[in-house]
Amino acid sequence: MYWTYGFIIGGAVVLIVAILLITILLVARNIRRLAAEALSVAAEIEVGTKPIWAVAGANEIVKDIARAAKSLEGRVKAIAGVLEGS
Repeated sequence: MYWTYGFIIGGAVVLIVAILLITILLVARNIRRLAAEALSVAAEIEVGTKPIWAVAGANEIVKDIARAAKSLEGRVKAIAGVLEGS
């Protein structure tokens, strides 16, 4: 009689463990699928944000242009002063 109870309890434990393992496998598959989606979205984000990193380079170019414009302004004022004096 005790053997019957032991087999029933053992069968129930095996069944519970099997259900837990199947659940873990399904969750792991879902995590893998979501990770693949996240990687594809990360690639899209990288492509979308590359121009932001180019802003620093563009800022340096704009600063160079502003310096050149100020230099030209000073030279033009000097030339205008010479021409007005003549």
